[in-house]
Amino acid sequence: MTKATSLSKRAIDLLLRAMEARSTSLQASALHQVSRGATDALLAAKLLVPSGHVPVVARMDDYEDEPVEATWSAELKSYGYHDSTGRWVKVANEEIAACRVDYGLALAKMLVAFERAGPSRPTPLISDLVWDVGTIKLTGAKAPAPVWFARRLGDPRGWAQLEALIGRKPPEEIRIILTSTPGERIPETAQKRNHIINVSDVAGDPAKLTISPQVLAARVFPGQVQRRFPIDHSDDYGIVWLRGETLTFKSPKQRRLLNVLFDAYEAGSATCLTEAVLYEAGYKDGTNAFSKVFSGRDDWRSFIKYADGNCWIEP
Repeated sequence: MTKATSLSKRAIDLLLRAMEARSTSLQASALHQVSRGATDALLAAKLLVPSGHVPVVARMDDYEDEPVEATWSAELKSYGYHDSTGRWVKVANEEIAACRVDYGLALAKMLVAFERAGPSRPTPLISDLVWDVGTIKLTGAKAPAPVWFARRLGDPRGWAQLEALIGRKPPEEIRIILTSTPGERIPETAQKRNHIINVSDVAGDPAKLTISPQVLAARVFPGQVQRRFPIDHSDDYGIVWLRGETLTFKSPKQRRLLNVLFDAYEAGSATCLTEAVLYEAGYKDGTNAFSKVFSGRDDWRSFIKYADGNCWIEP
């Protein structure tokens, strides 16, 4: 069994962003620009592994920042390019060194808390897009549940390929499709036996890849969760149950907002300052009203109330 690795939340976020990149081969220097510490931590944990070079650099020529391909010179034993005067400009190996995600290790860490059966390495179903990870035992499922991993589902081409695949290969009962794509960017599928879930939404700890069996089971089988009346929520606040109605919230910011409001509601100090709640949830870009937070839907009004600069949950 693979031991769960504790990393910073920033490192986990960077790993999921790397999984969503167009290319599976990424310049380490580009990742360093996002966060050197997070990149080095992922390399140390071997979740990112060396993968040759991405020989593209920014050439400063005639005061213009222009991308150019670096080539290998056997004579000079270095990568580089010729500038507009014909002069050879050497490019350091570390500047174009590439790395890639080790999906086998990453997926093993995601599912370390489950009894899993299947190949030691994930099996590609669509090259660089979808992998078969095997099966896991999940509370509520009649049989071991098949698990896939998919990336870039916010890309219409990637989504179309996944939709076609699950149409050709329907599961007997359910299938869990884990993804690095943020929940709010995952399109709706009509093939409801496939549960497409962002990894972060079911993690037991934001600084670990490990998926919580309890949170995942509640997401897949919400009807089996014992709930408080008249209102309750899933552990990740992605589901709110209100008098038998199930409301789903995909946005991480919306879930953080619900977390703040439910903490106050359950502590008995229901009223919160609206401005403080929005700030704590991450709305720092001028969003100053719940109608903007929940744009396009009105079901939140059935349990969130606001007046005179305050807000609270009132089921």
